[in-house]
Amino acid sequence: MRNAPLRPARNAPPAARRTRRTRRRSPMTPPPVRPATSEDAEELLRLRVDVLTGRPATDAWRTTFFADLRARLGTDPHLLAYVADAGDGTLAACAIGVVYRGYDGPAYPDGRWGRIHTVVTDPRHRRRDLGEAVTRALVGALQERGCSSVELIATPEGLPLYEKLGFDPAAHYLTLRHPLAEAVTVRPAAAGGPA
Repeated sequence: MRNAPLRPARNAPPAARRTRRTRRRSPMTPPPVRPATSEDAEELLRLRVDVLTGRPATDAWRTTFFADLRARLGTDPHLLAYVADAGDGTLAACAIGVVYRGYDGPAYPDGRWGRIHTVVTDPRHRRRDLGEAVTRALVGALQERGCSSVELIATPEGLPLYEKLGFDPAAHYLTLRHPLAEAVTVRPAAAGGPA
């Protein structure tokens, strides 16, 4: 005898019936994502500065970032951004990346690699898979443009998403954000002296 499917009793309280129905729902459809346009520059600036960093940026930085996005989005094939609309004239999430060209090699057959510079979801729209949706769209676009490698710097909050998508750590990367340090001359120790 086959087991009959579980059904809430007809006299069960409404909350119990709702709980059982909720469990049977089909998975949510993926949120709509689209390529960003120059008209999204102001919202991308809001997400990048106010939401992602939470720190005030200088007026010069804001002006430069806004002008660059406004000029390049939709016209520069090396600057890519994908967004999810919030439905109220604002953006709920975004992912911004750049295609770089280096030299050809075994790991970079066309010399192209991508870098994700920003992934951010407005706090009002979190827990809806929007960050994943815009990141998937951006990575797909970077790979379509020939990027055989895509890199990013992960925040602790974003790390689970990137691991889920298959990103691996590369601990050998270093960054220099100031002038080169002066060379230090190392003199060999005198014979018989301390090394």
